[in-house]
Amino acid sequence: MSTPAAPRRPTLDEDRLARARESALLTSGLATAICPAWSGFDLLLEPEVAGSFLAVRVAGLVPMLVALWVLWRRPLGRRQPELLACTVLATVQAEIAWMVPRVQHVEFYLLGFTLALFASGCLMVSRPGWTGALVGVTWTAFGSAVLTAPTSMPAEDVLAAGFYLVTASVIAVLAHAQRYRLTGHESSARLRLEAEQRRTRALLARLDRLSHEDPLTGLANRRRWDDELAAACATARGSGTSLAVVLADVDHFKQVNDLYGHTGGDRALRLIAGALRSRVRTGDVVARLGGDELAVLLPGTRPDRAVALAEELRSAALGLDPCGAGPGSLTLSLGVAVARGDQAVPERLTAEADAHLYRAKATRNTVCAGPWTPAPVGVA
Repeated sequence: MSTPAAPRRPTLDEDRLARARESALLTSGLATAICPAWSGFDLLLEPEVAGSFLAVRVAGLVPMLVALWVLWRRPLGRRQPELLACTVLATVQAEIAWMVPRVQHVEFYLLGFTLALFASGCLMVSRPGWTGALVGVTWTAFGSAVLTAPTSMPAEDVLAAGFYLVTASVIAVLAHAQRYRLTGHESSARLRLEAEQRRTRALLARLDRLSHEDPLTGLANRRRWDDELAAACATARGSGTSLAVVLADVDHFKQVNDLYGHTGGDRALRLIAGALRSRVRTGDVVARLGGDELAVLLPGTRPDRAVALAEELRSAALGLDPCGAGPGSLTLSLGVAVARGDQAVPERLTAEADAHLYRAKATRNTVCAGPWTPAPVGVA
């Protein structure tokens, strides 16, 4: 059974883009809500022009809402969150720039000017260039508004506005640059930590697998076999079902090692392990208990089926040729034990299967089982 692929982790750029979208949604949402709400200040401070200001704010609300919707719902919002947030804030700056030359209480409207710059510099998780772009839009809009206003703006108000904007522009750009640097370090550190955690989890999983796996054959090792056998016996006792154990030894394995070396012996064990593993069901356990001794655990298996499988494994071994000596150079002796219900005790099953294996080893290339089943052709 294949292991499902782990989900792909975001890169540093993807992580920054995701965080930029979150901050863009926050900044744009606040601007879209606050800008029309400032109509209350218009009524309180500049009632003579409050109506025209309301019309400008409502007109500006349309592109702001469109940009916010695209940011929230459309793919472009995930690809270009900074552009859309900058569009919202630029709309706010254009509105305020148009209003400043037309009001008496300039300082309150300049406050709105600086708030948008500070929002970009302190809330946006994006490249500092976007705050720089907003600063450029702000100065351009303010200069255009002063030049095109129906009445000249007093010189002291222009100077005050310039002082406000210079201060806010410098602070916003520097704050954004510092936040961007710190955010980059934070993202890099977090992604490195997550990568290290993934490596650690993979290493622990590998160590856990190795602690239950025979390194030569890839079969279950003795530790896992003991755990699986105990659990299967407990299940059989609880449900009253049958449980079969097959023990197998490679005949004359020492001769294989003497003739072909340990490399040949290892190759033979791997081939036999593959033959056993390919013939059992999902849920059965094939283990290497040590040396050339192998075992198969067959939950819910009747005696006749256990013996038939053991015979199938014996026949499969005859077809293997690990060292070029030809088919039949490897043979297996197998002992089968089956218990049901309360008779399913690990020590009892193992001892019975081992006794039958001992009988099989007397003649070699044989399957031996209990007296409860007739021996098929070729089975002692």
